[in-house]
Amino acid sequence: MSGAVGPGDARSRQIVDAGVLHNRTELRVAMMRAILVKRFGPAEVMEVGEVPLPEPGQGEILVRVLAAGVGPWDVEARRGEWTGALPYVPGAEFAGLVVGDTGAGAAFDDGTLVYGWPGPAGCYAEYVTCDVQRLAPIPGGLSVTEAAAVPVDAVIAEQGMIDILRVGASDRVLIADAVGGPGRLAVQIARALGAVVVATANPRDHELMHKLGAAVVLDQTAQNWPDQAREETDGGAERVLACTAASLAGAARAARDGAVIATPVRGELPDAGRVDWQRYEVQPDGSRLIRLAPWFEDGSLSVQLSAQYSLADAPRAHLAVEQGNAAGDIVLVVDDDLAAELGV
Repeated sequence: MSGAVGPGDARSRQIVDAGVLHNRTELRVAMMRAILVKRFGPAEVMEVGEVPLPEPGQGEILVRVLAAGVGPWDVEARRGEWTGALPYVPGAEFAGLVVGDTGAGAAFDDGTLVYGWPGPAGCYAEYVTCDVQRLAPIPGGLSVTEAAAVPVDAVIAEQGMIDILRVGASDRVLIADAVGGPGRLAVQIARALGAVVVATANPRDHELMHKLGAAVVLDQTAQNWPDQAREETDGGAERVLACTAASLAGAARAARDGAVIATPVRGELPDAGRVDWQRYEVQPDGSRLIRLAPWFEDGSLSVQLSAQYSLADAPRAHLAVEQGNAAGDIVLVVDDDLAAELGV
């Protein structure tokens, strides 16, 4: 890790030396750069502005954001699904540095590299507060920018594979529409658990799916892919993860009677009397990130980044997500020094 993202960063020293972290009055008036959504609409409604530095509450840690993940949930909120007040700061996941003594109660020292999912928004900013239960130390196997894209997808994939489907060695698992962030991690988690993975993806992504551990990859653009999946799973899959709303109907067709189909997405659940649909609500949970850490460290899990943008380029990052052509994660590099080092 270079000095550009270390705890000795001049910006961090300036804030600490000014006493901001130890004076709640000063903390309330300190300002930071952030992306603001003042009205719902296309990506262009996002703009750079200044907002007060957030003040950590009980059980929260102040984090200097180095990078923030950009996901479809951010796009949906900006289009109108955000239910809070306007303006708001988008961004559900981050990687950054613990600031000052705000993490002392949880053994997170000043400058500790952490990543997490504080809630539905707030991470497209220079600083964010996060409940200590919703973050974790960044594993050695992840760079800062890779870590920023992990928290939401990892919790979705881990909860589906382990809690809902209870995948184990030699199980045959179908992961429908696997090329998105949750699907890519789900393929790897299932493989790490010893399962045989059948995945669906666009033809251009088949090589990546095999690289991540899928034994069989089916063309999800083919109308008969559910029939092919039934053949590959000896009459129908018993455990299925449907990663997108578009995959729900096909997942049901590919499943055998009584199969368990897990999905984190909203939408009509077909064949509900024939298969056991398990729609699950995903909640921020740092303990899940901690459980996955050994797999990131030994290379069993990896992150595929497709693009990195500066904070001011948030509209371009959202457009890239909306276009849906990237077989990898998209990240905003918030820290100026890190952005210069990466050339974004």
